[in-house]
Amino acid sequence: MLLGSLPVSAVCFGLAYLIFRSLAIAGVVGVVLLVTSLVSNVRFFQGVRRRAGQRDDANAVDVIDVEASEVTDVHPVGDDAPAYVFFAGEGKAVLLVGQWLLEHDEFPSLSFRVTRWADSGKPIAVEPRSAEVATEPSTVQMPSGDVPRIAVFDATPATLQQDLDRAFGSRRRS
Repeated sequence: MLLGSLPVSAVCFGLAYLIFRSLAIAGVVGVVLLVTSLVSNVRFFQGVRRRAGQRDDANAVDVIDVEASEVTDVHPVGDDAPAYVFFAGEGKAVLLVGQWLLEHDEFPSLSFRVTRWADSGKPIAVEPRSAEVATEPSTVQMPSGDVPRIAVFDATPATLQQDLDRAFGSRRRS
């Protein structure tokens, strides 16, 4: 941690001193950057240790097997692209959102397995089980706010916008 954080903080301290010609301002910049970096690193490694301790816990990971009949491309909010809704029958749909989906060239597919951390819902991986399919284009927009990266919800293709708004909050009006 200190091999990366300390030199970067020292360089920023030097640059701040050159710009402002004040040891106080340069010191504040250097210390704030160092503390922020250290806190970030500590949180990261705590998460890594927590996940390592869950390796033997069968309930640590959720696995969702999806056999869909249709996949719709949804307009994401911000840089959350892509966003797909898979219709799995019986009025159920699976929402997948985020750039983590771009890791597979053969995705989206109608048959796949997705894994996520049970406690946070954060995605781990998606494993396509069939060939890539073309998505149905739509004018449906993702609701604004905190939408999960993986979610199972009630939806049909005909009422998808209303179903998304109901499940995850109404969308922002422009």
